[in-house]
Amino acid sequence: MTLAQLAKVLLVQACEQHDPDHKFILRYEREFLPHQESDPKGDTATEDPARAGEASVIERAEHISDRLTQKHPALTSAFAVLRIKMPITLLIGCALMGGFLADPIGPAGQINLLNFPLLTLLIWNVVAYIGVLYNMIVPRPSRDRSQPGLPGLVQWLLGLSVKGRLSRLRSDRAQSSDEQQWIAASLATYAACLLHSGRELLITHARSLLHVAAAALAIGVIAGLYLRGFSFLYKAGWDSTFMEAEGVHAFLSILFAPASWLLGTPMPSVKAIADLQGTARSNAAIWIHFWAMTTVLFIILPRTLLAAAAWTRKARLAADVHLPGNEPYFRRLLNPCRGKGLLVEVFAYSHRVKEADDRFLVFLSDAFGVLAHIHMGNSVQYGEPPPHFPVDPDRALCAVALFNVAQAPEETHSEFLEALKATIRGRGRPNMLLVLLDCEAYAQIDHETRLRERCQAWMTLAKECGLQALKYRDPSGPPDGELQALPDCLWPSDFRGAR
Repeated sequence: MTLAQLAKVLLVQACEQHDPDHKFILRYEREFLPHQESDPKGDTATEDPARAGEASVIERAEHISDRLTQKHPALTSAFAVLRIKMPITLLIGCALMGGFLADPIGPAGQINLLNFPLLTLLIWNVVAYIGVLYNMIVPRPSRDRSQPGLPGLVQWLLGLSVKGRLSRLRSDRAQSSDEQQWIAASLATYAACLLHSGRELLITHARSLLHVAAAALAIGVIAGLYLRGFSFLYKAGWDSTFMEAEGVHAFLSILFAPASWLLGTPMPSVKAIADLQGTARSNAAIWIHFWAMTTVLFIILPRTLLAAAAWTRKARLAADVHLPGNEPYFRRLLNPCRGKGLLVEVFAYSHRVKEADDRFLVFLSDAFGVLAHIHMGNSVQYGEPPPHFPVDPDRALCAVALFNVAQAPEETHSEFLEALKATIRGRGRPNMLLVLLDCEAYAQIDHETRLRERCQAWMTLAKECGLQALKYRDPSGPPDGELQALPDCLWPSDFRGAR
């Protein structure tokens, strides 16, 4: 999937979510059935359900987005950010020219060895390298990466384009107020989703450009320094309140050691450094050579390598864009293609589940996919051990234990969960466990305080067992909160087979 395809998918998602009454996107448009294509060998794409599901969602989004942009031209602003291109040649040219025009010595032609502008440039790059190294060793959580920074520029560009379209909408009397509100809400949700889904790709692209610009800026500074050196006489000297000649010699020896070795030019002696103290009067050619080689070694070369690494990662991310398949919206769209090779064993502990409970079956289908084999097992009586699960090497197992929050959690329940974990662990991966808390009993009597307390007690018991329970039929939660939280509640790992 490309970023342009992802943008269309997210736009359709936002428009559908803000149009629950099918006022602007009719029901028959949403029920568009993609065409099945065959590969050259004659096998249909349905043999790979995950790939076929993603392809069908993309085709559906392209069909609906084309109709939406024709009927509502204001929605075309959603794709404006995709058309923003940064000419790499222009960027390098501007950085080179900026570095060339930035005279680091000035009209006086005197170089202060302890206060040379290139030293500031070197320190700034070293700080940047430390930040890159820190991010590699201690990666920040994904939620922190959404804070102001590089994504803010993309968000600003998206907002600028969207606001322009909305201002035209307000002046267009042909548009109804409901339509204006729907488009405004859809574009706002779309912008947030695109920024969230494509954040890493956009940040990596911006970083590659910044590394290229930093290297070009340093090249421009050195080129300007040498070109001016042919026409002007540069002299070197130094002054310091706290350092003597020995200290200055030690500092410069460390700073220019790599350059001195590569150039085959030894560092001047302490006596020569002492002679430079005061008014600059010695030819600065040797120091310009030292600074040029140091800039190449510690700015131009590292920045070029970092730019190449970021560009490679950007290409990899661009070729590996995926749907946010764990979101309830996409789970439902991908339902016909999810769950192949999965056996879902559902059993209730110390209470009964209605076999004709359509809502529960729909939830399981949305959670695991239409292709999953869902089996409603017998209830487990209080104090009994976990049930025996069928052995099928061709199928993965997900055991779903359903508890009634009307029952108080006890030590017997934790013992049962530990035994159930041991059973699942003994089967190995990709077998998993899901603990569901049925809140229907308290929901019917409308006792929110008691429901919250009892759910908290069950959540605490599950946490003590190393599990995370999922509240089901919770009236206080969002409509799709159960599906949204499902991936985090599967034990021992994320349910990758259900995507």
